[in-house]
Amino acid sequence: MPRRRLTVALVVTGPIAQEIDGIRRALGARALTRIPPHLTLVPPVNIAEDEVAAAVDDVREAAEGTGPIRLGLGPPDTFWPAAPVVYLSVLDLAGAPGALHEIAALRRRLLAGPLARPDDRPFVPHVTLDQSIDPARIPHVLAALADYRQELTLGQVTTLDFDPSTQRWRALATAALGRPRVAGTGGLEIRLSISANLDPESERFRAQEWAEYADEAYGDSSVDEPFAVTARIAGELAGTATGQLRSDYARLANLITAAHWRNHGVGSQLLRTVEQLAREHGAPAVRLETRAGGPAEQWYLERGYRAIATLPRFRRGHDFVLMERVLGPPPGRPR
Repeated sequence: MPRRRLTVALVVTGPIAQEIDGIRRALGARALTRIPPHLTLVPPVNIAEDEVAAAVDDVREAAEGTGPIRLGLGPPDTFWPAAPVVYLSVLDLAGAPGALHEIAALRRRLLAGPLARPDDRPFVPHVTLDQSIDPARIPHVLAALADYRQELTLGQVTTLDFDPSTQRWRALATAALGRPRVAGTGGLEIRLSISANLDPESERFRAQEWAEYADEAYGDSSVDEPFAVTARIAGELAGTATGQLRSDYARLANLITAAHWRNHGVGSQLLRTVEQLAREHGAPAVRLETRAGGPAEQWYLERGYRAIATLPRFRRGHDFVLMERVLGPPPGRPR
């Protein structure tokens, strides 16, 4: 049976994550693009495919045993000479003690379930900056970052899944720290969990039930088919395009090009590939949303797209436009 490699972590997000990534980039950390800044709770472990759902459930249940964790980051430290690792220390805050206790308790709950594996190493909560640094650089890094301090609150725990094809860790499921919301109706207790994305079991439920509903409500038995297009130049990731394919149109959700590869035709090639996928799928058009009056709107206009609707205050108070390009017939189909 296939096996999956999972890890469980408190992932740092927002401006502080960007700040930490800036430090990682300056250090030349090879893991920079492979995993976001994080505090590992369960080290990477291989489990059978049929154990994944139970593992994700266990993480969610363990997360319910504690609330959001407020902690301090810094100063930097190292595991050298045991390992050439530099990291940010995780500390209790003077006005909010207990973070280290809560983290340790959460970890114990996680290691008591399907993800349990022997581990005799002492647990040191930390956020890694570089896990394979030249030991000669360590004293200089520690000195340069000696005054680094940050405070943050972590509100969710993330199960990450290793993708061998990209050598990256991706978020498989997130679970909010704290007890779920509970509502009652008709004598039933309904537990409502909030997370950044659906866990695998919930996603399968969503896809199946939505397909059945769409077939009944709209007479359309087709199912949205996700797609992801990746562009690389000399092995370097240069851009991505993601979205969904449907029988009536293809939706381009995101098209992103690395800053230093812009104006080299990467975005145009990604867009052409998405349009080709749509044609092959039988979709007569590609649609997307972009900010009204922004540079992206002009970029798409130059490539044959037109605005077909306005979307006032669509995202963070900004107006967007719905754009569409009608495509020709797929290869081999008569015009």
